Amino acid sequence: MSRAVLLVIVALLLSILPNVSHATAAGVVGTAGNLIREVEPRADGINHMDTPAMITALKALNVNTYVYPMAGGYDHWEDLRSEFLSAAADAGINVWVLVYAPSQSALSRPHGHDYVKWSSELATLSKSHPNLIGWTVDDYGFDLKTFTPAYVKQMRDAAKAINPSFKFIPTVYYSQYTAAFIAEQAPLLDGVIFPFRDEPVRNTAWTWSLSYQVKDLAKRLPDTDIYLMPYAHPLSRTALKPTVAYVETITKKALEHVRAGELAGVLQYKLPYMSRDPGWTRPTTDNLARTGKGRLSFVVEANTATKAGMSCSATRKVQLTPGAARRTVSFWHRANRGTGSPAGYHMKQLLLNGKVVWERDVAADPYTWQQATIDLTAKLAGATSATLQWRLYERKGVGNYSVDVRVDDIVTTGLQMSDPGVENAVTWTSGLARQGGPVHCSAQVYHQDYGADLGARIAKMYAAG
Repeated sequence: MSRAVLLVIVALLLSILPNVSHATAAGVVGTAGNLIREVEPRADGINHMDTPAMITALKALNVNTYVYPMAGGYDHWEDLRSEFLSAAADAGINVWVLVYAPSQSALSRPHGHDYVKWSSELATLSKSHPNLIGWTVDDYGFDLKTFTPAYVKQMRDAAKAINPSFKFIPTVYYSQYTAAFIAEQAPLLDGVIFPFRDEPVRNTAWTWSLSYQVKDLAKRLPDTDIYLMPYAHPLSRTALKPTVAYVETITKKALEHVRAGELAGVLQYKLPYMSRDPGWTRPTTDNLARTGKGRLSFVVEANTATKAGMSCSATRKVQLTPGAARRTVSFWHRANRGTGSPAGYHMKQLLLNGKVVWERDVAADPYTWQQATIDLTAKLAGATSATLQWRLYERKGVGNYSVDVRVDDIVTTGLQMSDPGVENAVTWTSGLARQGGPVHCSAQVYHQDYGADLGARIAKMYAAG
């Protein structure tokens, strides 16, 4: 019987019992990484983990699980054993340990790349600290030459011989769930962490592919617990950092899938949950709006192939002001290219009711904000409403020609549209549409107090389950 079916049956049974809440359990809710050290060194000269401060902040986030990374010195291991696990248990927080894979630059101490040793030592530690639930290997799917089925069986056997309930839940990206992986690896695992990054496009801006990928994995891994990992931390080699609205949307959708039995939980990737975290605030240089804090963004990532006709668009319905003599729309646009870039590939466009009424090559203007004004009076004669659509369109396909097109400060005459300054991402998100894949678009709203603003929203969702 699959986990999803079992959860549905349990929920149905609970629903008919008297005096029992009908809400489905939230499962695992937590965050991973971002260890915070003490401000001053101790007598041994080391700035140890600031366990009291971390636990206080994690409790405020309403997590029930924290993924503790083994990166850096031997003190990570000692602080985990001597301080953190007990404090987390007192706070009702379960702990998973993250160990780095052989291909990663970081080395986990004290056992390095001896993963059988890690498995047995962590399982032993879990016997004296029952809130140590399991462990994960980061970027596991990139190192399957090391993690052969035979070797993983050794790891599993070493742990289960000590603590049969101790779990191994490696981190595996969407494209790595091949038929061979599912057949050979999945039966040896107690679950998987699935970091969502909109593969194969790879970004932290587009949210619409999440549900498809979750449902696909739930169908292909019916007996495996899947834990979604949203990126609350910048993803390397991408054009845009995750915004508050992006992480909030991914988390909200993920929790819906938890309630549906398609996920076992949600674990944020490096959410900055304390003011001493470097990611707690965002520099003002991250605000790429012309004015205010928000803008539309249309992106083709580096090293990304596109085909002619691909696009991404932001569509809004507008109402016509009765009796207006003129109907116009103006807006400011900018691309991170310039007149020295190749022309004829990426096109900025405005469409009225599905037809192009304005177009500009990303290479036609210098790297500064430009204003466009389009008179729509004749085209809207006799109409009472219309749709405006800003779009990045691929005139010709590219192999590696990245671009970030920005639109801001929309002004209309004789037309009525809410949030023309793009200050509320929710207003725009439902009108986003991607055709063909690699071109993505979003409403990017800057939050200087990123950690505090995002943490408050995540804490509320985690509390609600």
